[in-house]
Order: sequence, then structure tokens, then C-alpha cells
Amino acid sequence: MIRRGTVLVGRLQRSQLSVQASTRSASIAVFLLASWADHGHVALVAFQGALLAVPYTLIEALVGRPQSAGVVPAGWDRQAWATRVAAVVTLPVAVVGVAAVSVALPQTSVADRLLVVAPVLLQLPLEALFWSMAADRGRRRANLVPQLVAAGTIGTAVLFFVVGARLEIAAVPGQLAVLAWALGTGRRTRTRGRVPGRTRPGLLAGLRPGLTYCLAAAVDLGYVVALPAVAAVVAGPAAIVVLRAMDLAFGPFHVALAATTREDLVAGRAARLRTGTRLLTVVLLVGVSGLLLASAGVRGLLAAELATAGLVPVALYAAYKAAVMVSTWLSVRHMVRAAPRTFLVSAVGSRTIAVVGLVAALLWVDAVGGLFGLLAVGETLVALWYAARLAATSAPPPTAPAVEIVRPRDPSTTLVTSRQPQEKS
Repeated sequence: MIRRGTVLVGRLQRSQLSVQASTRSASIAVFLLASWADHGHVALVAFQGALLAVPYTLIEALVGRPQSAGVVPAGWDRQAWATRVAAVVTLPVAVVGVAAVSVALPQTSVADRLLVVAPVLLQLPLEALFWSMAADRGRRRANLVPQLVAAGTIGTAVLFFVVGARLEIAAVPGQLAVLAWALGTGRRTRTRGRVPGRTRPGLLAGLRPGLTYCLAAAVDLGYVVALPAVAAVVAGPAAIVVLRAMDLAFGPFHVALAATTREDLVAGRAARLRTGTRLLTVVLLVGVSGLLLASAGVRGLLAAELATAGLVPVALYAAYKAAVMVSTWLSVRHMVRAAPRTFLVSAVGSRTIAVVGLVAALLWVDAVGGLFGLLAVGETLVALWYAARLAATSAPPPTAPAVEIVRPRDPSTTLVTSRQPQEKS
């Protein structure tokens, strides 16, 4: 029994499910503590949670996706490359972050804005180290980076809550400690000669493998930022509350879906179609949707505006999330198989479809239910778009030895191991 428990814990630690769950748990903990004890700054904490999507998405696009697609030169020092990419984008992210806080919360001071942006900037090298360690040292060691950051954030947030300190920087002590540890272990690895003969690309050269994926990610981020704004225009401020409440309700589903995406990106072309994490994602989607549709009390607990919205918006939002799940899986499979420029065309096309839905909502919709209905239709069309693009895309043939396909050492990151490994079909 003890041995089985140890094996299960080990599989959980190596899975992206545990990474996504710990990261989201830390974000929720900081937000809840701020809402209980720091009402004056809770809006800053909430906005910081939205900004943290930037380093995750940006570094995944610049480092994780080209690494998964096998377009990174084999001779590159992965840690040096990844950390240099993070360094290059730090200043632009800082400028965008401060500007975003200034526009959204103009009454805040310069110090407030810097406190919000500091953890976002520190997350850039941490994400870079996660991806480089996944390639060079395996998933178990790589997963420790976000897991330890999340644990440190929760512990520091509780301490700051007790002493009355600002919670915007609750992640900073843990981030600095994990950053020092990860950089130190990487340096010792190279000193012992376990990664010999690697070259360090220049700052601009390091951006080239992921530049196309970065452009595609920028399109996605723009849509994510535009959605709540459109909701407010269509149905007033209450629509933002309903949107946020539904997002929190589907939090477990988001964790599982993000885990499946990370697993596919880490495994690259060796990723399996049927995994335990995918099954869990479907189960959570059905379970959360059923609970919200069946219980008015649960809807009221999340937000009074959601309780009065009725069942139709909830059902349409659940359909929207189901379409998001399918389109996400298809887009990642297409990204791994397709050439970068081909995927950029697909990504721009998918967001064009989604933006057309938002424009239609601005023109013809005046209620939350109508907005969610258009979102569901638009995302269904996106899924069909990716299915067509995937069917027309064949995996690129092996090229020169300068390109390698990186496969992490551990055989599986899911809770359920298939009977025999299989290549992505």
C-alpha cells in the first residue's frame, strides 16, 4: 500500500495536472486572502492574476512550442537560450504591464503598479527554466520549479495575511528562492560536463525559433483581453461579474485542460491522444456543468448576478467551454505537426473567426445569454477550422542533423499509463 502510494505521488508530481493545480491554487489563495483582509488592494491582486497569463503564454510560445515542434538547433545550450529569451522580453513585458495597470486602474500610484508587475517579470525566467529543464533534465525536476513557486507563494501569502503586508508581492520570496536554486543546479550540471559542447545563441538569434509562435500567442492574448471589455459593452458591468464567476466555477476544468496542453507540448510529436488527463478534463467539464445547471444555490454562492442570469446562459457557457476544449487539443496537435508559418496562418484564422463573433455580439446582442451563445458558435467554428487544417497538414520530414526533436526522459505524465506507447497519429 505504501509503495503504491509512493508511486502515485511520483506520477502526480511528474504530471502537468499537479503543476497546473498548484499554480492555480496559489493564485486563488492570494486573491481570497486579499478579498478578506485587503479590500483597498484586491483589484490590484485580481488584475495581477490576469497579467500572469503573459509570462506563461509568452515563454511557452518562444521556448516551449519551438522545443516541442523540434525546430531548436541541437547544439544550443537550452538553459542559456531560454534564460536569454526571457531577458530579452523582460523590458517589453514591464512596459506593457505598467501601462495596462495604469489604464485599468488609473487611481493607483507608481509604487502600486510596480508591486503588481514585479512577480510577473520574475515569472519570465522561471518559465524559461521550466522548459529548459524539461528538455535537459526530465519532467520531474522541471515540474519542481512551478510547484515550489506555488508552495512558496501560498506560505508567504498566509504570513503576509497575518502581519498585514501587501499581498501583491506574496510570490516574490518564493520566486527568488526557486530562481536561485534552478540557476545553481543548471550551472553545476554544465560544470560537471553533463551538457558538453553546447553553444549559447545570441540574444536576437534565440528569438527566431519561437517568433512565429509568439505572434500567434499575441493574437490569443489580445482576444483574451478584449472578451471582458466586450461583455461590459454588451450587457453592462454585471456581465463581467458573470463571466468571472463562470471562469472560477470552471477552474478545475481549466486546470486539467492546461495540463493536457503542457503534456502535449513537453512530449512533442510523441504525445498520446488518449491519456488520463484528457479523460479527467472531460469528466470535470461534465461535472461542473451539471452542478451549475442543477443547483441554484451554487450559482448564487459564486455571484448574485449569476444566480439571476438563468439556466440558458449557463448551458451556453458550458457548450462554449466544450468547444474550447476540442479546439485547444486540435490546435496543439496541429502546432506540433505543422511548420511554424503554417501554424501562424491557422492561429490568425482561428482568432479571426472568434473576433467576428465578438463584433457580431457588439452589433446584435444585448444580454449575457446571447454573448455566450455567439462564443459557443464561434469556438465551434474554430474547432472545425483546426480540424480541417490538421487534416491537410502532414508532419514535416526529418531534416538536417542540426535540428532535434526533444523527448523528455520520463515515459508518462498522466495518471493512467497506456498498455504500450504509441506515436501521435
